[in-house]
Amino acid sequence: MNKQQDELKFLCDLTVVKLGKKLRILGFDTEIIKTVNQQAIKELLKHTNRTLVTKSKELVKACGGILITKNRTSEQLEELLMILNNTNPQLPNTPARCVYCNEVLVDCPKEEVIGKVPVYIFETIEHFKCCPKCGKVYWRGTHVVRRMELFASQGKETDTRGDNK
Repeated sequence: MNKQQDELKFLCDLTVVKLGKKLRILGFDTEIIKTVNQQAIKELLKHTNRTLVTKSKELVKACGGILITKNRTSEQLEELLMILNNTNPQLPNTPARCVYCNEVLVDCPKEEVIGKVPVYIFETIEHFKCCPKCGKVYWRGTHVVRRMELFASQGKETDTRGDNK
């Protein structure tokens, strides 16, 4: 992978959907494709300048990309970050993205999340982010912090937020 750090864009197939969502949380522009049609995937890769991430050896052989060998999402993320660190010593510092639609999250005034988050969250959290496309609300959660410690140890500060599922 010879792409500039700020141009890292991924295409995750059905074998790594959860990994794709984690990549979005970490700020990577990640498209999640819901097809197994190799020709469609080749065309998308050609026109979007993305790097394929998959567990399919066949697909990597046909289209190129990064082969993920681990089964657990946390291990897949660790595997991918190690591959990226071998090719890009400094990972990009980009804002978190919506796990549902891949849009960059924006700061959201606390008043705008009334009724959109649980009462306890509203009372205890001061800073929220929202997706400008689908309206999902995100906030920093201790569960997210623990899960993303691996990424922080790779040299990127996370600004991940929990979501309102």
